Amino acid sequence: MNLSFNSSGHLHKTVELTLVEFEQHFVYNALRKEIFKNAIRFLKIFGSCGCTSVYIGGSFVSTKKNPGDIDLCFDFTDVDREKFNKEFPEFFGQNRYNKLGEICRDLKCHIFTFKREKTDMLKFLNYDRDDNYKGLVIISLKKDFTYD
Repeated sequence: MNLSFNSSGHLHKTVELTLVEFEQHFVYNALRKEIFKNAIRFLKIFGSCGCTSVYIGGSFVSTKKNPGDIDLCFDFTDVDREKFNKEFPEFFGQNRYNKLGEICRDLKCHIFTFKREKTDMLKFLNYDRDDNYKGLVIISLKKDFTYD
């Protein structure tokens, strides 16, 4: 797939890619590989608990050679909350925001969620600080999702 970027380096539109396609397009240097490796950990957790897709945004899906982090916005609509609480108890724990802050600082992964009936977070990720549109990448995390 040939991706199209605007003059600011952002995707012209939101696109759906397989994980392999995503890796081919956006994981091409040591920094990006390290951030991607950290992100896979969360894709596995969310996917194993019923999350069907992740929307990826920020500088990681731009032409920026060395992004500061990756923005992961998970569709939380069909997640099994009980299983999720076992897999990632810190997410809803008392120190939730501290834990998410640590993940962002140490692993360079911003983690967001949304439900299909409330997509404000996706709209937020679609615009930069200057209110310019930027596309996202959607990756399916359905049951056949695996990554080693």
